[in-house]
Amino acid sequence: MNDGMPISKPSITLNSLQRLVAVARLTMKAAFRFKLIPWLLLLLGTSILSIPHLVSHNSTAEMFTQVQLTYSLMAVTVILGVSTVWLSCGVLNHDFQRHHMVLIASKPIHRWEIWLGKWLGILCLNTMLLFLSGTGIYALLLGHAQDLPKVEQERLHQSVLTSRSSVVETAPDEEAEVRLLYQKRSQKASVAAMDPAMVKERLREEVRWMNQLVKPGHRRIWKLQVGQSIQQESGDHLQIRVKFYASWFEDREEHPTVWMVGSPESPQRWERQMNLSPMTTHEWSVPANLIDPDGWLQVECHNYTESSLVFRLEDGMEVLYSSGGFLKNYVMALIVLLSWMALLSALGLWAATFASLPVATFLIMTLVLLCSSEQLFKSIVTEGTISSVDEHSGKAAWTHLDWLMVPVFKVIYQFTTALRSVQPIESLVTGRSIPTIAWLVHLAGLCGILCFFLGGWGVYILQRKELGK
Repeated sequence: MNDGMPISKPSITLNSLQRLVAVARLTMKAAFRFKLIPWLLLLLGTSILSIPHLVSHNSTAEMFTQVQLTYSLMAVTVILGVSTVWLSCGVLNHDFQRHHMVLIASKPIHRWEIWLGKWLGILCLNTMLLFLSGTGIYALLLGHAQDLPKVEQERLHQSVLTSRSSVVETAPDEEAEVRLLYQKRSQKASVAAMDPAMVKERLREEVRWMNQLVKPGHRRIWKLQVGQSIQQESGDHLQIRVKFYASWFEDREEHPTVWMVGSPESPQRWERQMNLSPMTTHEWSVPANLIDPDGWLQVECHNYTESSLVFRLEDGMEVLYSSGGFLKNYVMALIVLLSWMALLSALGLWAATFASLPVATFLIMTLVLLCSSEQLFKSIVTEGTISSVDEHSGKAAWTHLDWLMVPVFKVIYQFTTALRSVQPIESLVTGRSIPTIAWLVHLAGLCGILCFFLGGWGVYILQRKELGK
């Protein structure tokens, strides 16, 4: 009997950890009770084992990687993402509907411990499933790689099953060039009478194109500060990665070009004639000893076609060098995928605190699809309005909501852009290393902050919720 004695409230001590573990264990048991985990294991195993056999490849390193890594990891991400949303919404709604939450809350436990314990339980399940899936994909990747031709196996280990960093050319100071051109051309009366902002914008476009354009019979020279330390890190070879665009009316599929790598005075200068296709990424290896004593690497392209070639500043030229092992990069990529699952579970638990299972699931899917619309956010942020813009007047059709909606879209666009700054699957397929600083910022600064924000919001709603209804 209680004898009128007040019930003691739980204290925030080390006992909180025990209560969190207990709630997490109950959440994991609920997932097994729903028979979700056995079906997920069966579905994940079937997907991982069947994709390499259902999707054929042409026995090249690129297509082999596309099938083994891209499709398999994307399938695992989608399956775990959908199951995470369903489980995080369902496990909390089940407790509300069956009035289990009333029994749990009557115990000496804080409501934030209930919410956090359920989130930790789902996180543990996702960690187990992602570890098993990742191990299976990695084992199949190494096993099926033995069936490739010897040449493609070498390319696979050199370009994909590695961790490479890149060096790009420093962007030129376009504004300084624009100022010089404006000073020269503004001496003409016709130019001086025009709007200076409009003239500078046109000059800016002209300078940008001239820095990217290689006319017929001309050459383009890149000078990249690679550094001597890279020569020791990368071993015997570097990779040159280029992509260019040609005139749309050209019928030719390949363009004859001559590439020279290294200092013109060096007797070891590398030179090749290549027929390359536009709008396609090309990659080849060059000796690492072409770096000069000052750490510079010079790359030249001679255009022998009748059309101009455009090498964009953002993706026209890169020099790749080995900076680590594939396994470390693979583990970092899986941790990024796990952080996305953690964010989805926090989003699901937040929605389940105030909505039913169908409504919460629909809300989350809508938010995910909305945040995936990068072009929509970009156009709204760029144009500064959520409505259409008249082509003649340049004004929006209606602007009475722009003062509220445009700042919201800007914030969402910044977060979604930051979340997409680390692309784990794309980095693995292209053999790119995931920078440690960007990885840590992505985990702690983005996913951590969002999970903390959603968790605080969800706990606040749970604290004020009438559990008996």
